[in-house]
Amino acid sequence: MARPRRSESTRAALITAGINQLSIHGYHGTGIKQILDEVKVPKGSFYNFFASKEAFVAELIIYYSDNLLQQLNIFFTGQGKTLSPLLKLKSINEMSFKSFADKSFKHSCLIATLSADIDTDNHLCQQALLTSVDRCHKLISNLFIQAQQQNEVRDDISAQQLARLFWSTWQGALIRMKVLEDMKEAQCTMNTLLATLENNLAKS
Repeated sequence: MARPRRSESTRAALITAGINQLSIHGYHGTGIKQILDEVKVPKGSFYNFFASKEAFVAELIIYYSDNLLQQLNIFFTGQGKTLSPLLKLKSINEMSFKSFADKSFKHSCLIATLSADIDTDNHLCQQALLTSVDRCHKLISNLFIQAQQQNEVRDDISAQQLARLFWSTWQGALIRMKVLEDMKEAQCTMNTLLATLENNLAKS
C-alpha cells in the first residue's frame, strides 16, 4: 500500500493539533505557534495549507462535527442499534462524559468552546459553527421524533424545540464539567432533563 505523502500527513497533524489546542485554550487562547510547536513544523508549512487562522479554524469546526456525527452514526447502527431513541439520547451523554473524563477534563467539545469564543465579525468561523450546530440539531431532532412516535417523551413540544433544549443544555453541561473537572453535575443535569421530558408524558 502506498505511503501517504509527507504533505498529507503534515496537514492531518496540523488538524489534530489544532483541535487539541483549541479544545483546551479556545480561539483567542490558541496561537498558530502553539500548534506548530506541537507538530514540530516550520511556520511556512502552515500557510502552505491554510490561508489564515480563521480559515484553519473554520475547517477544523467542520472536520470535528463530521467526525462527531460519524461516530454517533456508527454507534447508532452498530452497538446501539437495538436501543430505543431515548436510550440513544442518553448514550450521547454518557459517551461524551466518558470521552472528556478520559482526557482529565482538559478538553471540552470544540463547538461549545468556540461558540463562546468566536467574535461576531469572524464570518468564516461563525458560518462553520452555524452549519455544524444545524447538522447536530437535525440528528438530535430525528431521535426526538422517533422518541415521540414511540411515546417515550412528551409530544406537546416539537422535536425541533426539544433538540435545541437538549443541545444547549448538553453544551453548557460539558463546559461546567471542564471547569469543575468532574462529570457528576453534568450527568445529573442531563439525566434530569431527559427524566423530566419522560416523566411529563407519564403524568399526562
